[in-house]
Amino acid sequence: MDPLHSITLTLFLFVLTFFNPGANLFVIVQTTLSSGKRAGFTCGYGIVLGNAIYSGLGLFGLVTLMVEFGEFFSIIKILGGAYLLYYAISTFKNKTQLNLNTDTQAENFRSVVYFRRSLISDLSNPQTVLFFISIFSTTISENTSFWTKIVIWLTIIVASLIWRIILCQTFSLISVRRTYSRIYKIIGKIVGVILGGLAAKLIFQGVWELISRKKLNFYKLKFSSSRLILDVKN
Repeated sequence: MDPLHSITLTLFLFVLTFFNPGANLFVIVQTTLSSGKRAGFTCGYGIVLGNAIYSGLGLFGLVTLMVEFGEFFSIIKILGGAYLLYYAISTFKNKTQLNLNTDTQAENFRSVVYFRRSLISDLSNPQTVLFFISIFSTTISENTSFWTKIVIWLTIIVASLIWRIILCQTFSLISVRRTYSRIYKIIGKIVGVILGGLAAKLIFQGVWELISRKKLNFYKLKFSSSRLILDVKN
């Protein structure tokens, strides 16, 4: 596959994921509607950084880290899910009045919170790197040049950034925010339930993976011990 074809096909497959709503989308939309465009942009930057990290891991073959340190990624799921659950509960229980003219200074004070929230939301799902691997297994090969991989990585980052900008610009429109101001408490509860479900799924997956690995290691140890006893007897 020639470099241009690889780059174009990778970008196309990545853009298709934008239409599959997940935790990242809900975090950005909710933040933009409730706290303004700058807060939404800050959330977007966190998610873009997360995409950059995981696409880089997948693209440059560092997915072996997930094999060697699988428990580490399971713990990330649990911790990230716990944080996302905390945010979901806060969103569900939010009783503050929405201010359509968001104060810029207040947003600046909380920019680190918004960035951290979105970055954790993205990194708490290590399966993202497996998704990138599935794309790259289709669009690149062992003969793909290093510069082609760099261009693919940069296009993913740029596309991710552009999509988040579009989201923030759309949901920061005064007409959208006015409509949201009339139903934001209901929307907050819906988003809270959705994020809570996603958080619970992450926590369950992380705990289940840890338990499964411990069981597997136990059986391996038991099997090795049995073989050692048989060898000694023989």
